[in-house]
Amino acid sequence: MTAKAAVPELGPLEYQLLRILWKSAPATAREVLEGYNRKAPKKLKYTTIMTLLTRMVEKRVLEVDRRRQPFQFEPRVTREQMQRDRVNEFVNLFFEGRAVDLAVRLVEETPLSPEAVRRLEASLERHKTTSGTRQKRGAGQ
Repeated sequence: MTAKAAVPELGPLEYQLLRILWKSAPATAREVLEGYNRKAPKKLKYTTIMTLLTRMVEKRVLEVDRRRQPFQFEPRVTREQMQRDRVNEFVNLFFEGRAVDLAVRLVEETPLSPEAVRRLEASLERHKTTSGTRQKRGAGQ
């Protein structure tokens, strides 16, 4: 599961299949189909799943092990890589690269539980500590 380049664009179905594989990889096309159809309002056919998985291999989002039958598929990108790339794209497109503007918008627009507020506060504290350490190191050089 290593990908150094940006994660390529995926369609909604491809993304859903990737989510299934993040939970249960490696998996065969039949297993991915069953995982998808369990929750989908519109069931897909095996050939559709194979086509999508093959495209995702071509996009280098998945690896396929063809040494055994049936083939097994596994993600080449992690959920974290996908989230990082998509959030960065979103921030650049809608917030001109200013991530703090997105964070402020989310906090202002989203009802937050006390637990969510605690998590945000803890994250900000960690960020302050890390930023302070970097600034001190940079000033001393």
